[in-house]
Amino acid sequence: MKLQKLIGIALASIVLAACASDDTPTAPVAEPSAMQAQSVPTSSEVDTSKAVAAQTETSVEQVAAEIKEEAEEVSQKVESTVQTELEEAKSALATAIAPEAKPKAPVIEDNYKEGEHYELVVPPFRTANPDKIEVREFFWYGCGHCYSFEPLLTAWKKNLANYVDFQPSPAIWNGTMKFHAQVFFAIEALGLGDTMHKAIFQAMHVDRNPLSTEAQVVRFFESQGVSENDFNKAFKSFGVGSQVTKAEAVMRQAAISGTPELVVNGKYRISTRKAGSQANMLKIADALVERERRMRAAN
Repeated sequence: MKLQKLIGIALASIVLAACASDDTPTAPVAEPSAMQAQSVPTSSEVDTSKAVAAQTETSVEQVAAEIKEEAEEVSQKVESTVQTELEEAKSALATAIAPEAKPKAPVIEDNYKEGEHYELVVPPFRTANPDKIEVREFFWYGCGHCYSFEPLLTAWKKNLANYVDFQPSPAIWNGTMKFHAQVFFAIEALGLGDTMHKAIFQAMHVDRNPLSTEAQVVRFFESQGVSENDFNKAFKSFGVGSQVTKAEAVMRQAAISGTPELVVNGKYRISTRKAGSQANMLKIADALVERERRMRAAN
């Protein structure tokens, strides 16, 4: 708007100059003779024209200077705006194409020592999946410590790396524990997994249902939507019987003396007594899993 105003002033000055020249009175002159081609201006007319011309020239130069100044100011503003927008565009582009930042893995300290925090399993037993690092929990449904350990273990399992294989394994020292081991493997055969696993802990330790006989277990399964026929088919199957026998053998190889206990990769046995708490059992397990991972990577 300022630029347009300055141009308007310049044009107005030129027009005024022209009008002043036309309105200036001139002295009367004699009618030209036939020999004269045109009239000769008087000295007064010449002086007036020069003054107007000088004034017009000054106004035009002033307007031109102001126009140049305004143009330079506009140019600087445009250049600054363009530069700012360019930098913002570069930043946005860099953010868009940058690789997604990956969360850093938690630092796991391994200051744990044999005999002080864990025991070695000698000789180590064969794990279920040699391609992964196994963490095996030895438990019993009737164990109150196993019941209190269950929520901690459930939360811990959610963050396990894909190279870790968690294996629940029932401990067996007597007939009742062997019966509950058979119930556990029947649950696995039915594909009910953690749902029934937690329900049995709830029934035994909260609802005070001992589930110590087959009839009690059948009624409990029926209350959970599993028919007696389906339960018995799994419970009495050859496959479940074989798994009970195998679980008992693994427990002996690991020299399990209490529940709950963890064994990492068939080598390291972790008990609450050595770890100091159930939470520390899981911390030690994490450290030993990492130790095994590094050993495999080095080989």
